[in-house]
Amino acid sequence: MELLIKEIQDKINTYSLEKVNIREYCKMRMEERNVEETLLITTLFSGGLYYAEKQTKMFKGKPEERYKLVFKISSRYSLIIIIAFYPKVLKVINVIKTSKGAEKTWRKKILK
Repeated sequence: MELLIKEIQDKINTYSLEKVNIREYCKMRMEERNVEETLLITTLFSGGLYYAEKQTKMFKGKPEERYKLVFKISSRYSLIIIIAFYPKVLKVINVIKTSKGAEKTWRKKILK
């Protein structure tokens, strides 16, 4: 787990801010959830990642390798960011702001 977190954080740091592409679906969901783009960007590059999970999902008929990242943004909230790495851009697929209750679920997964 810790190796995956370090690997992902290092890979994120290879992208510049201009190379971050937020999908339209994500922008719509961010607006609904009152998550600002500045919060997303600063959190993504902050290094406060404490949980990561690799996923494979179908996107436009092809499998896409995605990563579910969980960042602690305050004592009360965490930010879940779903991303995909591409050669030229880092795509942000979805962003979810969670409360402490959801954090307990991640902690249980970490302990397994």
